[in-house]
This record gives sequence, C-alpha cells and structure tokens, in this order.
Amino acid sequence: MYTGTLIDDLISTVERAEQRTHKAADPAELEHWYAASHELTPVEPSLVGVA
Repeated sequence: MYTGTLIDDLISTVERAEQRTHKAADPAELEHWYAASHELTPVEPSLVGVA
C-alpha cells in the first residue's frame, strides 16, 4: 500500500548502504575481499581463446 513516504524510504535505504560501505572500508576486510576476488581460476585448455 502506498503510504506517501517513498522518497524518505529511498533516502534511508541509501544512507544504510553508505554506512555499510564505510564499515567495509576497513583495510583488513578489503584485503581479504581483494585476495578472494583475484584468485586464479582454473582454465580449461581446450577453451583458451574462446569468447
């Protein structure tokens, strides 16, 4: 049901997302995320060069 608070709800959602982003800016957490996202992926030799 429409309550007339759509803009307020959106603003509060953005503020919560920003707070989580600032909490995640801890260097130890970022280092863990970076290492996990840059692990080498196993490659299938028959598919190398295939787009």
